[in-house]
Amino acid sequence: MRPEETPRFSHFSCRTQKVVTSSTWDGLLLNQSAQSSDTNGSENDTWWIDICDATEEEVVTVCQALSIHPLTAEDIATRESREKIEAFRNYYLISFQTLLSSNDNDSLRRTKSSASIPGSTGFYILVFKNAMVTFSPSGCGHISHVRDRICRNQETHMVSSDWICYALIDNIIDSFEPYMRAAEREADAIEDQVFIVRVDDVKSLIPQVDSLRKNITQLTRCLSGKYDVLNGFVKRCQAKNRNPMFPDGDLIVYLGDVQDHLVTTLTSLSHFDEIVGRSQSNFLAQLSVNNIRLSFDINAVLSKVTVLATIFVPLNMVTGLFGMNVQVPGQDDTHNLAWFFSIVGCMLAFVSIACWVAKRLQLL
Repeated sequence: MRPEETPRFSHFSCRTQKVVTSSTWDGLLLNQSAQSSDTNGSENDTWWIDICDATEEEVVTVCQALSIHPLTAEDIATRESREKIEAFRNYYLISFQTLLSSNDNDSLRRTKSSASIPGSTGFYILVFKNAMVTFSPSGCGHISHVRDRICRNQETHMVSSDWICYALIDNIIDSFEPYMRAAEREADAIEDQVFIVRVDDVKSLIPQVDSLRKNITQLTRCLSGKYDVLNGFVKRCQAKNRNPMFPDGDLIVYLGDVQDHLVTTLTSLSHFDEIVGRSQSNFLAQLSVNNIRLSFDINAVLSKVTVLATIFVPLNMVTGLFGMNVQVPGQDDTHNLAWFFSIVGCMLAFVSIACWVAKRLQLL
C-alpha cells in the first residue's frame, strides 16, 4: 500500500464497535454512510473520528465540515505545543503532548537501558455532545488502546464522548509509566554504585547520571503541564455555573482518579530526582576525598625525595671538588687507599647522620 493510500481517517461507532477507515475525508464519509445504512444507525450512537498526521488542508476541511472554531483549527494546523483546555459553544478542546512511540517492544528495550526519552508531539481531543474528533500523530497507540478498552467495557451505557476523553487522557498518562519505572531502577542502581565504583568506572558513571537527570526532568516537564490541564478540567466540571459541555456526575470521579495517579507519578519522579541528586553529590564528595588522599600521598613522596636530594647534594659537591684540576689530599700517595676509604667513610657517616636527623624530625 502506497503512503498516500494509508487509511489515516477512521470512524468508530461505540454502539456497533466497528471501525471504518479511509485514506481521505470524502472516502470516510462515503464508507460511514454506507455502513450506517446497512446497520440502521441509531441517533443515540456515540461516534469517534480520528485523523492521523493531518495536513493543514485536511484540518481546514474537517473543521469546516464539523463547524469547528477557526482558533481551534489554527492550533491543530500549527501543532500548538502548549497543553491547554478551551471551551466553545458546541464542544471543548483538550491539547496534550504525547510520546511519539508506544511500541511495546521498544518500550521494553528502553526500560532496560538508559536511552533518552523519545520526542513528544501534539495530541488534540475535540469533545462534542455525542461525538469525538481526535487529531493524533503516527507512532502512538492511544487510539487502538482506548478502542480495545471500549470493546472490553461491560457497562456500555457509560461509554460517552466524555468517557472516551477520560480514557484517552488516562492512556496518555499511562504511556509515561514504563519510562518512570526505568528511571526508578536506574536511580536505585546508581545509588548502589556510588560507594563501590572503581576509579576506572568514573568516566562511564558521570554521563549516566547526567542522562538520567535529563530524562527525569523531561518527564516532569511533560507531566506538569498535564496536571495543570487536568486540574482546570476538574474545576470546570465541578463549578456551579459550569459550561453545559463539560461532564458531571460519576465522570468527575474517574477524572479524580487520573488526577491522583498523575500526582503520584510526579511525586515519584521528584523522589527519584532527589535520589539521583544525592547520589551525585555523594559521588562527587567521594571523588574529591580520593583526590585529596592522592595529593597527600604524592606530597609525602615528594617530601621524602626532597630530603634525600638535600642529603646527596653536598656529597655531589664534594665529589665535584675532587674532580677539579687542583691539589687534593692524598693525591701523591697513589699506592695507599686510606684517603679513598676515609673519604667514602665520611660520606657514609654523613648520610647516616643526616637520615637519622631527618627520621627524628619525621621528614622521612
